[in-house]
Amino acid sequence: MPHPTNTPDRELDGLVRHVTAADWLVLLIGVLYATATLADARPVWLAAVAFAVTGVTLRLPQLPKDARLRIELQAWSMVVFIGYVVWMTGADASPLQTLYLLPVVLAGLVLTAARLAPLVVAIGAISIGAIVADADLPLRSAAFAGRTALAIAPLVIVAWLTSELGGALSSARRRAAALADGDALTGLAGRRAFMEALQEEVTMATRRDLPTALLVLDLTGTRRLNELHGQEAGNAALKLVADVLRRVLRQTDRAARIGGDEFAILLSGSDAASALVAAQRIRHAIYATTLAVGARHVRCTISVGIASVPRDGRSAPALLAAAERRLERDRVLRANAATAVVPSA
Repeated sequence: MPHPTNTPDRELDGLVRHVTAADWLVLLIGVLYATATLADARPVWLAAVAFAVTGVTLRLPQLPKDARLRIELQAWSMVVFIGYVVWMTGADASPLQTLYLLPVVLAGLVLTAARLAPLVVAIGAISIGAIVADADLPLRSAAFAGRTALAIAPLVIVAWLTSELGGALSSARRRAAALADGDALTGLAGRRAFMEALQEEVTMATRRDLPTALLVLDLTGTRRLNELHGQEAGNAALKLVADVLRRVLRQTDRAARIGGDEFAILLSGSDAASALVAAQRIRHAIYATTLAVGARHVRCTISVGIASVPRDGRSAPALLAAAERRLERDRVLRANAATAVVPSA
């Protein structure tokens, strides 16, 4: 089944701004507590300056715009600053250890488990080091084991829960985006999402000198089908085409309904010759799948237009225009040879 078009998760940009607020909160709490408890808080102030400079640097527009990477780096810088302040203000006895939960929650909402795990391990190592620094606590004692478990368990639990929550939220956002950009009748992607994916694919194919092809299909004769059997019959024919596409296309292909009776398929890594083979396979599969209309079974036919990179252009609109020109030519050639819906044999 072709995978849905991916859309940029713009909500992460908003989360980056929330991380900024969290940075300043951690900075303020750390500096105020160190100033109130230490005789000489200048090292903490210097660490705070370094932390602030790191945070500002990570927001420079010249840096990569990957929001997840920025959040990951900010979480690491937060852990380093919190760890230093904790060590300076009592190590295992410092009440600021609870601040570790903040970078864990922020990172857990957006990072995969593999990228979150090193962060949790690092915090755990710092926490254990703080416990070891307590000379009054034997390393092999039950008290040491209990304090270690008390320090590590909340981090692991919070990391796991926020990671699960982040995964659920991400899936929900993807489903919502698919519904917003998709076609409710067929369940395929809609025109806007497809054109975005097509432009991304064309840009990548051009940069890497890779083949890419586009098919545009038109289900012919749906107006007559609607007149003879009603709107539901026409809708059923459109669903039939979508079901066939899901069945015969590769995982790397992307299908969409871009108009009333018109579908488009992005064939990644396919040249014009391979696209022609795919078009014939789709055409035969659609014709071979009968549509039940009342007591009758009918067959659907399509017209197809093919365009490819770089032969037909290096932009999504150019590629679509070329495919639609060939679609019109195929439609004219087949107009007198067959009807869109004919009685099955």
